[in-house]
Amino acid sequence: MSNPIDGGRRKFLKASAMGVAALPLATLVHQRTVKAMPQAEDDHAHDYVNDAADADHPRYEEGQYCDNCTFWEGEVENGWGECSHPDFTDVLVKDKGWCGVYAPA
Repeated sequence: MSNPIDGGRRKFLKASAMGVAALPLATLVHQRTVKAMPQAEDDHAHDYVNDAADADHPRYEEGQYCDNCTFWEGEVENGWGECSHPDFTDVLVKDKGWCGVYAPA
């Protein structure tokens, strides 16, 4: 006859192992949820424009784009990416956009 304590311990160990194995999957699901951010609109902050050609600002210089700025965190999807500047962390910015806090990478 088997010991009922051993059976409970096996069930506990199996359940624990399944829980640990599920952690990476839960992290991936959470990351995809976090990435679902709205896209910035023109004038979001700091004279931001989605198309740098539309920038009407004395600091703007040809060739300055979000994707070559020090705040650019990388593309998320279809030319839209994340910006690490505090005023843009809640939205995605366009890779060929521009704003007044542009800093060359």
